[in-house]
Amino acid sequence: MLFNINCKSSECVGFKYTAGQVHGLGTKSNVLTQLETWYQNNLSSYTSKIDINAGFCGDRTPSTSATEINNQGGTGATYTYYGANIRLKSDNPILICPHKDDLYTVASSIKGNKSLDYPIGLLTADESIMAGGNWGQGIKNTSYYLYNSKFYWLITPGAYGNKISTMFGITNYGYITQAGEGGYIRPVINISADNKITGTGTISNPYVVS
Repeated sequence: MLFNINCKSSECVGFKYTAGQVHGLGTKSNVLTQLETWYQNNLSSYTSKIDINAGFCGDRTPSTSATEINNQGGTGATYTYYGANIRLKSDNPILICPHKDDLYTVASSIKGNKSLDYPIGLLTADESIMAGGNWGQGIKNTSYYLYNSKFYWLITPGAYGNKISTMFGITNYGYITQAGEGGYIRPVINISADNKITGTGTISNPYVVS
C-alpha cells in the first residue's frame, strides 16, 4: 500500500502533513488511517496498559544537501533529503526526536505534538538500525528479529524528488531501504512501565503482558 495516497509534494513524507508546511499536522497519512482502524478493532480495550508519552518520531528535518543538514527544503517540489537519510549514511542513529511537531503523541500526553487520536505508530529507521538492521548495503538479514519476509513501512522519511516521496522500510530480505510504494504495516505501541511482564523474551518463552 502507499504511505500517502494522491500526494505528490515533499510534505507527503509526513505521518501527518499540511501543504506548504515542513512539520504540518493537518492531514492524516494513509498509513495512519489504517493504523487507527486496526487500533479500534484490536486495542481499544487495552488503553490502560499503553504508554501515551513515549510517542513515535517521524523526523522531517529537511535538507537540500545529501551530506549535511541545512534545514532547507521540505515543501512543494524542492528535492529534499530528510534527517535520517543523512544520519544513517554516517552510521549515527539517534533515539531523540529533533523536532517537537515530529513526535506524534495523543492529546493527553505531556510530550510531542499531541495530534494523534490513538497511541499507535511505527518503528523508526534509527530504532531498526540499533536493533541490528543494516541500510545501504542490500545484504540479506533474515536472522534479524524484525525480519518477517514482507516489506513493511517505518515511520521515517527518506527523501523527495521528481514527485516521489520515499520512506524507510524493512524489505522482504530483512535489510532497511527507501521506497515510494508497496509497503505493509506493522503496528507499534509503547507498553506502560507499570505493567507486569512474564516470559524471558525468547521464541519459546516470549514476553507476555499480564
